[in-house]
Amino acid sequence: MKKSIITTAIITAAALSTQFIMTASAESMPYEPVFESVPITESITTAAKEQPAKSTISEVPKISAVQTSTTNAVNTAAPAENSNLQSALMQLDGAQVEIRNQLIQYKNEYSDIDNQYRIIKEQRKLKAKQIKETEKKIKSLDSTKEKIRKNMD
Repeated sequence: MKKSIITTAIITAAALSTQFIMTASAESMPYEPVFESVPITESITTAAKEQPAKSTISEVPKISAVQTSTTNAVNTAAPAENSNLQSALMQLDGAQVEIRNQLIQYKNEYSDIDNQYRIIKEQRKLKAKQIKETEKKIKSLDSTKEKIRKNMD
């Protein structure tokens, strides 16, 4: 008994120490940008200038004094793509809401049909019981008729 308690305590202590070592080593890991709260967007690079990536935090963009026609095209293309993506997301959200509403409607219809099924099943069970009772009555009457006929002969 003492041996099992001691071995259990040793195993528990070893498991806790390895857990502690793993969490301590996780703190020394290098920073990974994958876990940022701000989404990572690809920036479009041109020969003239590079535009910074847009973030959800409100930032004041730096305006340069001299811009070429190629950077103007890039500047107008990036917000257009962003608005297209936002509109696509809004359409997907709308479609998802419609599908969820349809799912709720289907579930309601299913529950109605299920309730009707249960009621019909109970009615069926009662009718089957009535049929059996009636058949028993008929058999008992037939048997009494036969007994009476035998007694008359």
